[in-house]
Amino acid sequence: MLEFKQFLFEQTKEQEDNIKKTLSKLPKKHSDLIKTYKIKWQCDNVLIGDDGHVGIVNPMAKTITISAPYKYPREFTFLHELAHLVWEAFVAPFPKLVEKWEGIVKNTKNKMNQNAEELFCHAYANTYSSNKIVIHNHPEWEKFVKGLNI
Repeated sequence: MLEFKQFLFEQTKEQEDNIKKTLSKLPKKHSDLIKTYKIKWQCDNVLIGDDGHVGIVNPMAKTITISAPYKYPREFTFLHELAHLVWEAFVAPFPKLVEKWEGIVKNTKNKMNQNAEELFCHAYANTYSSNKIVIHNHPEWEKFVKGLNI
């Protein structure tokens, strides 16, 4: 049986297998962005010491930290954090692509009121997640994300 601390904060074989399965659904260049990253798990609805976030990617420390959010599955949260790296590598450097995404977002009804990058991360996570979140399920968003299959 796992020690309590290990259960809460260390990645288990099952979690590792789940991450590998999720990464296998992504374009290789996207999953390659986190080849050297460590995934950290927390056991609360939000990150410890951060009441506003359920996950965070830290490129300097090469970590992605995921909590167990009440409203979002861990896979969605993991994909959302990975999407920040995808945005930085494959969208943000291309102004015409950012402009195209911003136009799609502007014309989308029933979306959360967040910036273009955050909405992209929701769209990316929803595109590749096993269980879609209704508020982020927009066919034009998924088409844009799938178009980044580099």
